[in-house]
Amino acid sequence: MVEWVGLARGLDGELLVDEVSVEEVSRDAGRYVRRTPRAVLRPGSVRDIQAMVKFCGRHGVPVAARGLANTTHGQGLVNGLLIDMRSLNTIHEIQDDRAVVDAGVDWLTLTNAAHERGLTPPALTGFLGLSLGGTLSLGGIPPAIQSGGQVDSVIELEVVTGTGELLKCSTTQDRELFEAVLAGLGQYGIITKATVGLGPAPDQVRGHELTYPDIRDFFKDFRSLLHRAEISEIYGDWWRPGEQGEVQHLNAFTFHSQAEPPDDAHLLRGLTPSATELSQSDFLPHVTRIDVAVEQLRELLDWDNLAKPWLTVWLPEATVEQYVTEVVGNLTPRDIGAGGFVLLYAHRRSRLTRPSLSLPRDDAEWVYLFTVMTAGQSSTEFANEMLARNRRLYDRARALGGTRYPIESVPFSQDDWADHYGARWPQLQELKRRVDPAGILTPGPGVFPKPTG
Repeated sequence: MVEWVGLARGLDGELLVDEVSVEEVSRDAGRYVRRTPRAVLRPGSVRDIQAMVKFCGRHGVPVAARGLANTTHGQGLVNGLLIDMRSLNTIHEIQDDRAVVDAGVDWLTLTNAAHERGLTPPALTGFLGLSLGGTLSLGGIPPAIQSGGQVDSVIELEVVTGTGELLKCSTTQDRELFEAVLAGLGQYGIITKATVGLGPAPDQVRGHELTYPDIRDFFKDFRSLLHRAEISEIYGDWWRPGEQGEVQHLNAFTFHSQAEPPDDAHLLRGLTPSATELSQSDFLPHVTRIDVAVEQLRELLDWDNLAKPWLTVWLPEATVEQYVTEVVGNLTPRDIGAGGFVLLYAHRRSRLTRPSLSLPRDDAEWVYLFTVMTAGQSSTEFANEMLARNRRLYDRARALGGTRYPIESVPFSQDDWADHYGARWPQLQELKRRVDPAGILTPGPGVFPKPTG
């Protein structure tokens, strides 16, 4: 048993072992996994993280960094030392093309700060209440079809490895570590600071909401909009209030200047929705609208305490329509829950450049991200039922050439992880041994076995 008392001396921040502090960080957004840490570090500096990681490495204590805990299967939970990154939350610099930001800053804060200077990060997830360190450890997939993920906008990282060493890495400096850490599930280092790209913020956003009773028409028009590449964002959704999954919605958004609004008739030429609804918004309200909606869900449904055993898979062009049609047609109200959603994103493969983001192994131009965002009763029975469902649906996706986007809830063995990473697996095993020889970093996903001896 590690003696935590006295370790706080010399730290710039706090090391907490009281019941309230450890309980506060014992669950994530899924709300069905609980792991209570033995201590919580609220770092006052990166030096604190280095010191505690070195200590934990000597004593074989597992370590995980936590931002806003929006994974759903305990990926960032730990029964050792939990590093609460929210205390490292400084935006150090904003230039015309980049921002230097602590890992504990959330994307909503950065987006607002950049927008004051007429700038924006190029890849914004639908919900922005996510920490930079968290999404960069996972991928950060937006509805924008040409931007790549948030990991693709990173210029440089500052990382604490499992030995407590502080390193800077980029495509030109320690590229192997850089590419492993981005979307690497916290296995090779704790991100403490990131330099991310920025660009000019659009003025306004024209929205087109298209409704389809027939899923074949939905996919035909989805592909038409993708291949024309005239819009900025697109996603499909199902299971709005009062629906049972029988209606498909396409949501297409076009960023534009005030001086040059889009031509609606041109954008929608040849499409065959049963209904069309137009909307117009300034850019900042558009990209922050999901954060507003989540606040409403918190008030109406106690959203944070609903069980969320989500499923999220990447699907190839050749089988996306088959898979989505099968799954949507067989989902029940219990699969969705009181506050759930079903979404489909699309991305140009060439813009998703980070190798730790395992994509379907084909060479088609487009890949698709499909997610069943279950939000239902908080019970062990319900969670176990949905986890079994997720495993079945993952296995079906894999049989059709799909891969997992591991922010969510699919039980995975180490053989599954080896298959997930494919040809990169031996390289990643060797890198893990080198940068985290005690095997202490982020055990929640179960990617690597704990070293013995």
